[in-house]
Amino acid sequence: MINLEVKIPDTPGSLIELIRPISKYGGNIYGILHFHDRKLNNMIPVNISFELSEEIQDVSLQNIKNELKEKNIQIENINYGLEKKLITIILTGHVFDTDVMDTIKRLASKNINVLELQAKFTKLEEVSNVKLRIEFPEDMNKKELINELRKICEEKKLFLITS
Repeated sequence: MINLEVKIPDTPGSLIELIRPISKYGGNIYGILHFHDRKLNNMIPVNISFELSEEIQDVSLQNIKNELKEKNIQIENINYGLEKKLITIILTGHVFDTDVMDTIKRLASKNINVLELQAKFTKLEEVSNVKLRIEFPEDMNKKELINELRKICEEKKLFLITS
């Protein structure tokens, strides 16, 4: 995964001009964050994440950089990041009574991030069902993630449902 941080002019069509060379040279775009509220000197920060196949990555990336410079798009930073994986799980039991924030912090210490938490609140003494959308790093497989979750669930006497 390539993460490109740029500044584009605040003019109609600038975002398309950013996307065109990435597509032209084989990039598969995963996400674009456009920070219009951070505009400075008529330039808008944009983060774009994309992949290039390894066989063409060096040549394609150089071609992309050259075209962006020609189009007055300022390249601020390029990172080669690990791709993150996503999973949705459900925890059943006394999730809140056993300190859900502790669970989230323990996962975060292993580079496992809770992106979303959905729950229907019940009485404190009742069992709750909590749905978590979790992001975990490419270098961790699903089995390792589930093992981490199971350790926490066993300790807190929670039931884990995975997809």
